[in-house]
Formats: sequence, structure tokens, C-alpha cells
Amino acid sequence: MPGSATAVPARPVTVAVVGAGPRGTSFLERLLAHLEHGSPEPAGIELRIVVLDPDEPGPGHVWRTDQSPLLLMNTPSFFPTAAPTGDEGLVTSSVGGSFEEWRQTHPRDSAGLGRNDYPPRAMYGRYLAELYAKVTQALEACDVVGKVEWIRAEVTGLEEAQDGRWRLDWAGGELTADSVVLAVGHVPARPTREQDRLATVGGQLGLHYRAPNIPCDLDDDSVPAGADVLVRGMGLNFFDALAQFTLGRGGTFEHSGEGPGRALRYLPSGEEPVLHPCSRRGTPYFPKAELDSFVPHGVSLKYFVAPVVQELERAHGPLDFGVHLWPLIHRDVIRAYYHHLVRTRPEALGGVERAAEFFSGLVGLLEAAGRGEPVTARQAQELLHRYAPGMPFFDIRALGRPFAERVFTSGEEYQDAVQDLLEGICGEAAQGEDSPLMVAVGTLHAARLLVKRLVAEGRITDASRLRDVMGWFETLVEGLASGPPLLRVEQLLAVARAGLVRFAGPDPQVEVDQERGQFTVSSPQVGGGEEPQDVQRGSWLIEAMMPANRVQRSASALVAGMLSSGLATPYLAEDEEGGQIPGRGFAVTQRPYQLLSAEGQVRTGVYVLGLQLASVQWGTAIAAETGQDPDGRAMTLGDADAAARDVLRRAAAPR
Repeated sequence: MPGSATAVPARPVTVAVVGAGPRGTSFLERLLAHLEHGSPEPAGIELRIVVLDPDEPGPGHVWRTDQSPLLLMNTPSFFPTAAPTGDEGLVTSSVGGSFEEWRQTHPRDSAGLGRNDYPPRAMYGRYLAELYAKVTQALEACDVVGKVEWIRAEVTGLEEAQDGRWRLDWAGGELTADSVVLAVGHVPARPTREQDRLATVGGQLGLHYRAPNIPCDLDDDSVPAGADVLVRGMGLNFFDALAQFTLGRGGTFEHSGEGPGRALRYLPSGEEPVLHPCSRRGTPYFPKAELDSFVPHGVSLKYFVAPVVQELERAHGPLDFGVHLWPLIHRDVIRAYYHHLVRTRPEALGGVERAAEFFSGLVGLLEAAGRGEPVTARQAQELLHRYAPGMPFFDIRALGRPFAERVFTSGEEYQDAVQDLLEGICGEAAQGEDSPLMVAVGTLHAARLLVKRLVAEGRITDASRLRDVMGWFETLVEGLASGPPLLRVEQLLAVARAGLVRFAGPDPQVEVDQERGQFTVSSPQVGGGEEPQDVQRGSWLIEAMMPANRVQRSASALVAGMLSSGLATPYLAEDEEGGQIPGRGFAVTQRPYQLLSAEGQVRTGVYVLGLQLASVQWGTAIAAETGQDPDGRAMTLGDADAAARDVLRRAAAPR
């Protein structure tokens, strides 16, 4: 009709999300939130959103809903979320919510789980599956979204198309996208030389080697009853294996009527293997304290605080963790420990008045600036000995390697030492905030959260990150503060007392005895009888750890191909001599973390979320904490939010 306006067709824009676990789901939820709030307003476009993952979207692989209910999360129900709840300072979507909110509205699905209980991973997967379904349904209701499509495929290739877009390939298909969000999560890793040697030589002898793997992928049923199984690693994957080889084999635990550390008795089914766990520390991760918060309420950092850190930066520039930050953290840990010791056990320091006098003197000592850890510890120890001459000074670094200075004449002596240590730690964990030790560990953990932020903001030098943060602080915090729930350590002790767990000592040496046709493990600190060392043997060796999170060791065709083509490159950290050391993750820009090529060029429109940010973040596998700062304890939400905003900004930009 003359004079009528012709409608301009919407410009198609394709967004590809590679990986649909928690990180990919969070990105989609953030995309929805910004579309619902109209910021930025992407007028004149039609979004096609393509999600690519070989596993169910939402849970992805790690949180898949069909895995054993014995595999538990490492955080209580109140902690994790894949979407903001309104307290994080981020705009909320119409369908977002935390796991705790999901639990409260799904009493049947959550099977009586309490706020402070540790959920099965499969249950968290059901939360993620529902969140994904609601988000995609709400996205398709948005005016500018044409379709959200899930393709069950593993992307094997990514390259730049001629028009500045991105081409993705997988078996039997390909896609060209305007933006690509890489949220691939845990991927297989190539074995180290030692792992390859153990697998090859062991295989030639008919032995059974199991490489690092995601716990739900471990074939536990293939291990026969009564088999001696060497288990390298005593972190969270070890406790998963313990549950599968005991409860999963029909064994049961009953209450013993005794106190913490001896609270359970194990009744074997007869189908269990015998486990021989080992680790550098020689002990498993310590249990988490019984608390109703992630960080104890009584924890308050006094020295390692933002204004002090900023003043140090003004004076020194980028900070050295060991020189500038650890002395502050150490002082906070010491203050917290003795503050709660004075509150809960003043008799240990001569009574209420003398304990208060000691603590006043300790605070005065800690308030004085300029000391490193050794000087502070020495002076505080001298002060302590005036009030409690026989009491050893609290040394949190030594607690991370509790047997570092000890030798044991027999394996039996070592078993007793580990069990005594763990029984004592269980007693402390059961006391929660009434335990000076657990409050000190909680203080260390609170400091870790601030260190995590400083790492992400690039405020600690590369050399110090390599030497200190990755070199010893990371393992210290993980061993003391990132352990399993108390129940798991009680179960471990019960199984050990039943004779089905036998610990190897610190710094284990794992070998293949070709003459006897067995794997062996021994410790240089345990032995002295007829044989020079306490050697434990088995026909099975399980690496109780996740595949290495290093892009250069990735066995993913996608990640390896991106590196070999130069599309991506590892982050290069500078060591103390100016040498360049490849980091764990990709080289990326600042938020929104767009990929950098081998030539240092920004790969505009390719965003990295999650584990492959390991070179510019710390603790990338940790979920966002409900209600916390998106630049800190809910960093994964902040990362997803920044990527979503930039994807929409680019989509709305004229071409």
C-alpha cells in the first residue's frame, strides 16, 4: 500500500555456549537478567542461543543427576548458588535462586536435607537442571530471543571465520557464532611421565592403574573384595572413594556411644578392599568445623584488611605475599587462636586474670608493625612461656605438615599417630566456634578469600604467586580448611580401626616392584625394623585426584587445538629471575576475560569462564557463595555477569 512502512527484519546474532554445567548455566541466567532489565537494550536483533554439551545441560558432567548419592558436595546446603539471590549487588532474573532456596521449596527432592548438611552432588545437579530449564524457558519468552537450542555434542574445534565471527566444529556438525562463551569445566588431562610409567609398567605386569579422574567416573565395582589398593591423595576424592568402597559395598556404620573421633563403629560387609592411602602431608584433609556459617562468626580480620593492603601497595607497588601479606595473616591467625583460648580455656594460662593479662600483652606485641612471621612467632612464644611454660606456641604452618619433623620406627607406630591426630582434630571440629583451633583455621580461610580477590585483581606479583601462593599457601589452606564434613573423617577412623585402612607416611614413594609384580608405597620417615622401610603393596593404584587443571596438559581436542593453532596461549607468569613460566590457564584480558592469542591479540567475542581462568584467579572450582560480593566470594557470578553484559553490548552494536 502506498506510504506504508516496510518492517526491517531483525538482525540474527548467534551466541554459542560451550559447556552447560554451573558456569554455562550462570552465564545464561545473567543473560536473562540483563534482557529482563533492558540493560543494554539490544534493539533490532534476534538472538539465537546454542548450548553445546555432551551431558545434560545444567548439571553437566560433574554434577550429573544419575551419580551415586554417596558422593557429597564439599560445602553445606546454605553455601552454593549458580544465580544471584538479590544480596550480591547484581540484577536478579525472574527465575534465579540459590540451592538453599531450591532445597526449601523441594522437600521431597531434598530428602530431609538440612541447612547445614552436605548435599549429594546428584542433588545439586537436580537444582542445576531445574535452573537451566527455567532460564531457557524464560529466555525464549524474551522478545529478542528466537531460540535456545541444546546440541548434545562435544566441541572439538574453534577457529576464526572470515567475517570476524567464530566457527565451532564437532563430530557431524559445525556452527558459526558471533560470540562464544567457553565454560568447559573439567576436561581430561594427559598423564605425567610418572603416571604414564606406572600405567605402562603396571599394565605389563597385569596390575591395575587408575589415572586421575572425576569421582563419578571411577569404576569402583571393578575392584575386587579384599584387594590391596594403594590410593595416592587424601583429599576430597579419597573420601569419595572411601564412601564407595564401604557404604557402597554394603558396609554400615553405627554409633559407638563414645565422643568425637571415636563416634562410629564400622561393620564390614566382607566386600571391601583394603585401602593404603598416601599423600605428601601423610594425613588426610582435616574435617570442617561444625558451624552454621562458612566462616566462623567469631572471625574478624584485624591486620590483613583492605586499608593496610592499600598502604602497602602505595609503598611497594605489586605485593610479595611472603614479605607483605603473610605476616599480616599470621598475626590474625595468632590473635584469633589465643583470643578464643582465653575465652574458652583460661585455666590453661593460669586462670581468668592471668589469661587476660597474657592476651593484652600479645595484642600489644601484634599491634607493633614491621615484623616478619619468624620474629613475631619468637617474641609471642617467649611471652606465652611466662604464663604457660610447657605449652607449645601455636604454629599453623607446622599444623599443615604435622609429622614433618618426626620419624616412626614402624608402620604400626605411624597408624597410631595418624589416628591420634585425627581423633583430636575431630574433637576440635565438633566444638565449632568453641575450638580455638577451628577459629584459627577459619581465620586462615577468611584471609584466603581476600587473597583470592587480590590474585584476581593482579595485585600480587607473579613471582610471589608461584613461590608462595601456589608453592605452599594453597596446600596449607586446602589441607586445613577445605576438607570434608566431620562425618567423613569419623567414618575414616572407624574403617581404619576395622583394619581396612592403613596409612602410608609423609612424602610417599610410589614404585612398581617388578620382581613381585606389585605396586609399592613407602615413606622415608617410616621404618627401622627388619626392613629399612615400611613397604605397603597392592595390585591396584588409584590416583585420588581430579585431572590436572592445566591447559598445556589438556587432553581436550578443543583446548589442545586452540593452543596448537595459536588461537589461545597459556598465561605466562614471570618468575624471580625474569623467566616466563606457563600458567595453568589461558591468557585472557581483564573482565570480561576475552581470550588472548599467541601474538597477544584480543580474540574479541570469545569469553572464558571457570577453570581455564586458573592463571588469573585462584580457586576456580569453588562455587559462588550465596549473597556474597560478585568481586569476591561470589566471583563466578561476577564473571558470568560481565560476560553476559559484553555479549549483549556487542550484539546491540551496529555493524
